[in-house]
Amino acid sequence: MKEQKTILQTFDYELFLGRKSGSVDKCLIEPTNLLLNLFKKHKFTGAIFFVDTTYLFKLKQRSEQACIDDFKSISEQLIAIISRGHYVYPHIHPHWLDAIYLKEINQWDLSNYSKYRFNLISEEEKNIVFDESIQVLKSIISQKFPDYKIDGYRAGGWCIQPFSEFKPFFEKYQIKFEFSVLTGHSNFTKAHYFDFTSAPKKEIYRFSNDICLEDESGVFKQFTISSVQLNKIATTKEKIYLKFLRYKGDKSFGDGIGLVLKSNEEKIKPTNKNESTSKSINERVSIELLNASKLLLYKKFLSENNYMHFISHPKMLSVHNLKAIDKFLYFASANYNLNTDFKKLNDNHYKLK
Repeated sequence: MKEQKTILQTFDYELFLGRKSGSVDKCLIEPTNLLLNLFKKHKFTGAIFFVDTTYLFKLKQRSEQACIDDFKSISEQLIAIISRGHYVYPHIHPHWLDAIYLKEINQWDLSNYSKYRFNLISEEEKNIVFDESIQVLKSIISQKFPDYKIDGYRAGGWCIQPFSEFKPFFEKYQIKFEFSVLTGHSNFTKAHYFDFTSAPKKEIYRFSNDICLEDESGVFKQFTISSVQLNKIATTKEKIYLKFLRYKGDKSFGDGIGLVLKSNEEKIKPTNKNESTSKSINERVSIELLNASKLLLYKKFLSENNYMHFISHPKMLSVHNLKAIDKFLYFASANYNLNTDFKKLNDNHYKLK
């Protein structure tokens, strides 16, 4: 009898967040359609797409035909996602409030990141972006799925702290499931702020007021993002392989330019007192970071753990990434009984090893 394993595939469904957003077709529609076809091939359901609803809110305000067409394309794809047995939830990037529409190329300039984090905007703006995010998503989904529950969330840039800023909206809209925590990681820039170094070393846990403080009676449930450990040999091997891929012309589908900041690199807590971050790196599990050089590492992780949570971005995917995850899913389904739906998980069963 095959061993039971859980694989969660989650995606930040968004454009690039810097001075050039990229196009809807290249960053969202085309790569997401390829993902949906791949999941159908493997009979994989339960993937979660966290939609940049602040962008949809901004898009809906425009009268240009190109914006109207983009909103229609996205709406149709979100319906298709749910129709295929996957989930759609909100994902808020408040600095869309200051985004400038580049009419000549039908793209956006988001280089003003002064409102990047939720806690940097006013109370009035908080209400606007959260309320409008829920309403715009409901307006799309309810056309075909009137009873669909919008009860999950991932913060833009993983900036879910302080949770006290979000809690009133979680309660107002009955959001119960949260997906922002990368256990052991932290990052501090003029735009980003998150510190999960004190988060519970569990893959699933409940909380109430503090995202990093477990509360067994808490009404909110956290599904932490998985990390794989890369040693010096693995990182050297990957550098060589990435050079080969660049030489072969493999690149991501997205055609935008991301937010560029001078910042600390993502800080990572050593897994034990004998390890240092100079010798090993904990890297988030992601389709866009998966290539042939790390395929064995991902297989090994799954063999040693019962829970594997991917976080990826359609805009960042390449043909090679899709080939690599295709091989991984073949391996996973051939060797294990897979659960791919987060709502079927018992939060007391999974603990980090």
